[in-house]
Amino acid sequence: MLGNVNNTTQKEAIAALQAALQSGDEEAGKSAWEQFHQSVVDTVKEDYATYDGDTRALIQRGYRQLTSAEKKFYESMIKAGKDKNPKQAWNDLLDNNKDMMPTTIIEDVYRNLVEEHPLLSRISFQNVAYLTRWILNDHTGQNAVWGQVTSAITKEIESSFQEIDVNLCKLSAYVIIAEDMLDLGPVYLDNYIRTILKEAIAAALEAGIVTGNGLNQPAGLDRNIAKTATFSQSTGYAQKTAKPVTSFLPEEYGALVADLAVTEVWYTQDSTGNPVDAATAANADGSAKDGYTKHGGRMRAFDQVTVICNMVDYLTKIMPATTVLTAQGTYSKDLFPFPTEVIRSNAVETGKAIMFLPEEYFVGIGGTKEGTIEYSDEYKFLEDQRVYKIKLHGNGRAYDNTVAIVLDISNLDPAYITVLNKGETA
Repeated sequence: MLGNVNNTTQKEAIAALQAALQSGDEEAGKSAWEQFHQSVVDTVKEDYATYDGDTRALIQRGYRQLTSAEKKFYESMIKAGKDKNPKQAWNDLLDNNKDMMPTTIIEDVYRNLVEEHPLLSRISFQNVAYLTRWILNDHTGQNAVWGQVTSAITKEIESSFQEIDVNLCKLSAYVIIAEDMLDLGPVYLDNYIRTILKEAIAAALEAGIVTGNGLNQPAGLDRNIAKTATFSQSTGYAQKTAKPVTSFLPEEYGALVADLAVTEVWYTQDSTGNPVDAATAANADGSAKDGYTKHGGRMRAFDQVTVICNMVDYLTKIMPATTVLTAQGTYSKDLFPFPTEVIRSNAVETGKAIMFLPEEYFVGIGGTKEGTIEYSDEYKFLEDQRVYKIKLHGNGRAYDNTVAIVLDISNLDPAYITVLNKGETA
């Protein structure tokens, strides 16, 4: 999509941005963002100088043929940015059309996200446009019931759905647009905006999906979101306890996969409907005591699981545990007892891996009725620069607490061919 030199520079800048976000170092984050921003600016300006007017070359490098609505949007943005009083011009523009950013721009960003980021391409990634709530089927009522028509059936059906507050979390990124960038025109401004938006979303989403604490951010795969789990207003959901894994032999690996095969079980007290701990509400066989109702515990059907780990752990733990030297003198790799896809993500803590069902994790992101892009003059005070903030609302979480398990792979053994020496029987 981009030239070799600038593409390399941009990849390095993106890697630095991801590392800074994971470290939580605010100053490192600011520096990394400036580096990334400048790499995008340099690329777009170089493309303008080299390929302007060559439509085919620009398309090959990721520039789009704009729709009429998109072209109108960017032309309005350019006009407001060049105004003698840009803040007033931008505010007037927003007042006249609060939904001015065409949804096709966001949709194209989503498409690129899932194509270029393996983790994001595997989960249920939804553009919810301007919705503030999203209804999910949590699989607790998969079967119809024969019998008399009673309110209990309706109650069971209603309990099969849960609402996700998409408006709960806000994802923002600022964009500095120099006036000479406005002179390049709508096509180049579109590429610049989409690149900034795509990488900002990708960096934040991947960290949120893996380990977000659910506090003004997604609830990550490594978090305990059980119905009876405690949610802290200061720290969010706690991390799950990692299960020690020493080998990927069938009996051990099958037991891990089996943990994903049954939906979460919880109990409610009939008089309140609030989740109750199993120690209080369940009999020894798992059935509900009198006055309590059991929910969940239904079988899931799936043909594959996904394991995510960071790059170092993949090379030192996962790869040795799934690779053997065959009798022919060649290596056979990715040997799992159950079909498994491994995805590398440096958002995963060293010594741990996460096994999960990607289709059971939901992320919804969309615009806001108050405007997707806002103008600000508080960050830069230079005459030739205008600062804008791109704002999206969204949220993400697993359907229930059994969608993912955290593995402690710090003591994972390398794979080897097992030979059983069976003695003579009596």
